[in-house]
Amino acid sequence: MSFPRIALSPRRLRRLIPLAAPVALLAVAACSSDEKEAPYIERPVEQIYSEAGNAIDRGEYQKAALLFGAVEQQHPYSTWAMRAELMAAYAYYQANKYEEAIGSLDRFISLHPGNPNVAYAYYLKGLCYYEQISDVRRDQTPTVQSLKALEEVIRRFPNSPYARDAKLKIDLTRDHLAGKEMDIGRYYQSVGLNLAAMKRFRQVVDQYQSTSHVPEALHRLVEVYLSLGMLDEARKAAAVLGYNYPGSDWYQNTYDLMKDLPKPRIIPVNLTAKAPADAAAPAAGATPADQAAPAADKPADQKPADEKADKPRQEGKSRGFLGWLFGD
Repeated sequence: MSFPRIALSPRRLRRLIPLAAPVALLAVAACSSDEKEAPYIERPVEQIYSEAGNAIDRGEYQKAALLFGAVEQQHPYSTWAMRAELMAAYAYYQANKYEEAIGSLDRFISLHPGNPNVAYAYYLKGLCYYEQISDVRRDQTPTVQSLKALEEVIRRFPNSPYARDAKLKIDLTRDHLAGKEMDIGRYYQSVGLNLAAMKRFRQVVDQYQSTSHVPEALHRLVEVYLSLGMLDEARKAAAVLGYNYPGSDWYQNTYDLMKDLPKPRIIPVNLTAKAPADAAAPAAGATPADQAAPAADKPADQKPADEKADKPRQEGKSRGFLGWLFGD
């Protein structure tokens, strides 16, 4: 049986070409995907694990992570599978695939909480967040997550070999968070939002006392307090800065701001003129002579004066500024 031939005009050919092109592309893509897809071949666990280790030595971390995953997939009940889970997370970490690494670590921690290497899993999770910390002008969610993960290492494994490095990174992380608060506070101060700026600077002083941003935060608080007319609060912040950081540049800047302010008025109080609480009342009908001053002898039940009141004021590097500040 023969079919009649159909002659196609050039116009019909032009109409059919756009319809045939997608079909041809799909066929080529299917062939290429079939060529790239590796067949599943079950192999001994030692062979796969050794091949994954060699891939790490060559720096092929993503390939190593896939091979370690194959160990867990093909031999889930072997002793190598537990090691492969942690090594896959390490390979993802080295390949900068932090989300995949954190997912593998969370699975390892939940499945093997009593494993001897679980301390390393917590530490590696903290590193994954730590290495995602960006500039203070950007979102600091990874910084907060890194701080929580590293503090978890210190809390759970204080004597582990990873605790010391975790403490160091915690200090750096807290300093970074304080820098973020300072950056926001400076912006608020520059646009005249002094109350919002004061809140940010106070947060640095109260929550990040061990960071390098505290001297500047105290100086900025003095500036904000002066702008708001809160002279007593400005003097207190300046006193804290002068006592704790007398040699910093921020101390000198604060001194230049405060030196032209009027000294606070201090009313002296004579504590020695106060009569004892148990002094006897004058008898009825007593003459003025009978009401003369008591004898010079000190009552037996009167407590001695505070010895600290008789000691000279402490002389120090910042005593001059503090003495001027409070009118000494």
